[in-house]
Amino acid sequence: MEGERSAVVTCTGCAMFVFLPQDRSDFVCTKCKLVSILEEKVRGLEKRVSTLHCMRKNEDFLDRHQEMLLRPQRSEDSEQAAQQGQKDGEEVWQHVTSRRRKRSVHTPAMEIQVSNCFHVLSTGTNAESGLDDPSEGREQKETPPIGRQKMHCPRDGGSTTTTPKRRRRRVVLVVGDSLLRGTESSICRPDRENREVCCLPGARIHNVMERLPRLIKPSDRYPFLLLHVGTNDTAKNYLERITADYMALGRRIKEFEAQVVFSSILPVQGKGLGRDHRIVEVNEWLRRWCRREGFGFFDHGMVFQEGGVLGRDGLHLTKRGKSIFASRLANLVRRALN
Repeated sequence: MEGERSAVVTCTGCAMFVFLPQDRSDFVCTKCKLVSILEEKVRGLEKRVSTLHCMRKNEDFLDRHQEMLLRPQRSEDSEQAAQQGQKDGEEVWQHVTSRRRKRSVHTPAMEIQVSNCFHVLSTGTNAESGLDDPSEGREQKETPPIGRQKMHCPRDGGSTTTTPKRRRRRVVLVVGDSLLRGTESSICRPDRENREVCCLPGARIHNVMERLPRLIKPSDRYPFLLLHVGTNDTAKNYLERITADYMALGRRIKEFEAQVVFSSILPVQGKGLGRDHRIVEVNEWLRRWCRREGFGFFDHGMVFQEGGVLGRDGLHLTKRGKSIFASRLANLVRRALN
């Protein structure tokens, strides 16, 4: 009776026979399930290794690009130093007297010039006081020539109110959408004077392109420009429209002569398979386009596909996600500048 109730079932993976109470056409044995799980993990590890190789190549590219940008700056600094050394004695004198400590060294020359201007008055004063040495009369009845030194100090015809030329800052600028909110402290902490983060909530690619001329000042130098934008464009626009906006932004950025790096678009959750597929397509195109145009590409890979990184809306980052994102951007800036 028991033999009549059991049925011989074949595993769909390894074709092994098993006796079961009822017949099943989709039966998979335990060993085949374990093998499929291991194969899936191996594929995930291979994909992560490939992503790490791509990130390493991008980092090497940034290092080479930074070295190429620093070479003309170093040559420019050396030329300026050579020109400074070839200045005449009068210009060197002006540079030295701009410091208070150096002015006291030339005080005797200033005193001689003042005494020559008031030679007649000092002679009359000495006659009344009965002194033979004109310098002794000045020591007793003339005011100290400290205030007059400021009147005769400029020897190159300049004004005493002239302010020195302001030195150009080397500003690191990070621009992007609302995902940059909360990253300012980590990025700007090493050098708050020369690092800026501009967060534009809801911004798309064309919004960043319109805002850049107001953010970049001609009086400063921008050795590094990091852009994280495109998440909002993948919500409605198609690949052709997004790539056209990126190319227009690239043409505008080349006018600023800065080292430019584009950050890959972070994944989203719960927005549909169409948007997920569009984000993957844009990141793949963005990698090839940056390599072709000479820009850097910072690929986040599978870092933000783990749990606990995206918020409830599936778009913005949690506190832990912001910490990881800010740390990665700050390390990128540090590697690009060193």
